[in-house]
Amino acid sequence: MNYAVQERHDLVEYPIQDNVRLDVYWREDRGGRGPAASLYVYDDEVLRLDCFGGDQGHCHVNLKQTKGQRWYYPAGPAKQHIEQSAFDLMTNHAFCLRTHQDERIQRVKIDTEKLEVAASEMKRKLLEFSEKLGLDAGS
Repeated sequence: MNYAVQERHDLVEYPIQDNVRLDVYWREDRGGRGPAASLYVYDDEVLRLDCFGGDQGHCHVNLKQTKGQRWYYPAGPAKQHIEQSAFDLMTNHAFCLRTHQDERIQRVKIDTEKLEVAASEMKRKLLEFSEKLGLDAGS
């Protein structure tokens, strides 16, 4: 694999439905430092959201099959990246599922109401991480 092994701290798991969960954590490794979240379906990371602030915030779609390629967010504070991540989770998760190589994952339909609750919790926790650990979460 061409992407860095992650070091995750203060991991919080939000179960959404059978075989679907959202992990929220502080990430610190060669790939970056800051609040992050990962959507898992059948234990496969289909969406990773790295809210690092500055010009380092980005997301990954279907990490294994894209070999960790990044889609960068516009430069801005961590709070802006957290807002973008919540949007991406709610709006783009279906793309991640439909374009996955595993047909079992392609067939998954995530309960929107449960995902919305998890997205809200994710946003709250990511903001908490960014404030507690000294990232610029401001305006």
